[in-house]
Order: sequence, then C-alpha cells, then structure tokens
Amino acid sequence: MSSKPASQETILEFVKRAINMLLENQISDTLILSSHKINSILKDKCGVNFKIDRIGRALSKIAKQQELKRISTRIPKYELKASRFKRFRLPD
Repeated sequence: MSSKPASQETILEFVKRAINMLLENQISDTLILSSHKINSILKDKCGVNFKIDRIGRALSKIAKQQELKRISTRIPKYELKASRFKRFRLPD
C-alpha cells in the first residue's frame, strides 16, 4: 500500500485510522495529536506517505468537528481525552 491517495476523504480516513491506533496503545487519559505524530504512524503502520501539510489540514478539520482543545505551539497540536473517545469516529 505505498501509493499516494489524493482525495481529501481518503486522507481523513487514514488520519482517523491513525488516531484509532494511537488510542488503542494509549495508557494515560490525554493524547496529544500532531500532524508529525500521525504522519509517522501512517508511514510505519499503513505504508502511506502524505505531505505533512495535508495531514495537518485533515487533522485541523477533525479537531474542529470534534471540538478538541488546541495547544498553542509552533506546530499545531490538539488535546484528545481518551475517556471521551474510546473509538474515534468521524461524523458523516
């Protein structure tokens, strides 16, 4: 699976899958999401390579829909409470 899917829906699905993988292995209640962390998960586990800015845009869209708290750093990061999301689902 080393092709580069281009559509925004595909990127959103991959980002959602990466967030679910992170939630499965999370020990603490708070998960910090960043485009770099999601990119490394997608490269290692799914074998796909997207540009960081496209992952960041998809993550921003998901964070806005789910009303996640944004952490003010140079690289946009979002705080996800694991107790609130046992399984991350993107609304249709």
